[in-house]
Amino acid sequence: MRTSCLSLVLIAFLATHAVPQQPLVFKDAGDEAGLFPHVGKIAGHGVAWGDVDGDGWADLYVGAFGGSPYGSKPNQFFRNVLGKFELDPQVQLRVLGRANGGVFADLDNDGDLDLYVTNHAIDGGKTDPHYADPNHLFRNEGGGKFTDASKESNSCPLGIAARSVCATDYDGDGLLDLVVGECFFQGGQSRSRLYRNLGNFKFENVSQSAGLPAQLTGFGVAAGDVNGDGWPDLYFGGRHHGTRLFLNDGKGRFTELPKDRGDFAWKYNDTPDDTVCGCTFGDVNRDGLVDILIGSHCDRPWFTGGVPVRLFLNRGVTGGMPKFEDVTERVGLIPLPMKSPHVEIQDFDNDGWPDIYTSIVKFEQSVRPHPVIFRGLGVKDGLPQFATSALAVNDFPTEADKKDGDVTAVFGRMQKENKIIYMAPGASGDYNRDGKLDLFLANWWVDSRSLLLKNETQGGHWLDVTVEGPKGTNRQGVGAVVRIYPAGKLGDAAALLGQKEIAVGYGYASGQEAIVHLGLGEIKICDVEVILPHGKGKIEKKEVAGDLRIVVKQ
Repeated sequence: MRTSCLSLVLIAFLATHAVPQQPLVFKDAGDEAGLFPHVGKIAGHGVAWGDVDGDGWADLYVGAFGGSPYGSKPNQFFRNVLGKFELDPQVQLRVLGRANGGVFADLDNDGDLDLYVTNHAIDGGKTDPHYADPNHLFRNEGGGKFTDASKESNSCPLGIAARSVCATDYDGDGLLDLVVGECFFQGGQSRSRLYRNLGNFKFENVSQSAGLPAQLTGFGVAAGDVNGDGWPDLYFGGRHHGTRLFLNDGKGRFTELPKDRGDFAWKYNDTPDDTVCGCTFGDVNRDGLVDILIGSHCDRPWFTGGVPVRLFLNRGVTGGMPKFEDVTERVGLIPLPMKSPHVEIQDFDNDGWPDIYTSIVKFEQSVRPHPVIFRGLGVKDGLPQFATSALAVNDFPTEADKKDGDVTAVFGRMQKENKIIYMAPGASGDYNRDGKLDLFLANWWVDSRSLLLKNETQGGHWLDVTVEGPKGTNRQGVGAVVRIYPAGKLGDAAALLGQKEIAVGYGYASGQEAIVHLGLGEIKICDVEVILPHGKGKIEKKEVAGDLRIVVKQ
């Protein structure tokens, strides 16, 4: 643990290296990038980024509720050609189901990315036969040519109402495993699952033997090392059986964090709807400790006075046990007038301070998009500070909205007036390789527009880091922790500029690239430290130039 003295030194140091904040500027680039008309009228409910052909550009998979009554379009896969998207013709990828998430992960360590896609199966297909479909696993045969390996994999059973998915090596055998979250609609029985990778695209459901409870909701799932022991812990967000953190004992078995070390039960303003949704890990105040952010899917937030995303600050680790404190209100995370299912901790202006992003967008004069991002303002009185200007760009919710408890009526006006929208997924990714994180938000409403938001914010320097895992670790580098320091300060805790763990699949129904993006502010040259997962050692690189994407390997 770092002392308060070190924290003060760190804050003073970072304050002298910050970049003056410029307005966040995003442009709807869906048309110019070639996504339309394909992503029009899709009932979008899943997004995944991943470079499937190794050309250095992030390709995009978009999931949809393809059956009636929502829409008629299947899932779609787009190749990224120098920042322009082309619809891929592979028929097997065009699943017509009830998509809810996806993740690109190298499941066989062959150097290319495979694809796992979830499907929210309900009522045995009575509503629509496509809604009985299982999840799907596609093996990359090379160059982004996929084969459906679902049936033989044992990771895609029938009849689960799957939501989010993430990939992690929970047992340290060098193979990425799958964590699949399920919601609560199946007779109240939530059966989120941990699938152990046995090799050769064979998986085993080890949920119970690994210590996870039989009833466990997973609207959102995330994997990350919260206590610094090198092993991935698991967070599940959801109603009833969810909103829980499980610690990995270093042998692949999980124990729930005691409530006296962190109570994640949804508690806000006596809100009756406690549906926690997306969840993610990140170091929001740059103290070297991993914090937790969760979003919500509360029923009528405009009617109940708004509901904030919730931030749990890591207050230190004792005997392997982290202690989390809910600091939401004290750090400036004000109530939101719309559902906020997807959340991420990213630096969108590259000033070096992590921002908090939600999948809500407000529109200036019904046209210009303003994603609701709480910008990191540094630390004050020991707490990180955040603020957003996006909520003020128009008058939603009006007094009439605040008094209207009719969800259907408010959503009807929302789509017609185009003042505000929320999306289920909203994964970040630098699709045009300019060093700024962009966003793709797949729209659930068939008649409303999905958004590719190109980040045009003027900001500081940046560094993107990918890790090629050595023998004994997963090749994609998932679970590796990247730390950056000013040049000459490698390993100096008081000079830490930022840290982030490589992860794929977090937030809600979203999959991200296995890349760490860190803003550097005015720093142009930095030192990089990579802590490999499972105690496999570390890699150091000194005097690394900023504004580049680098590959770190032994």
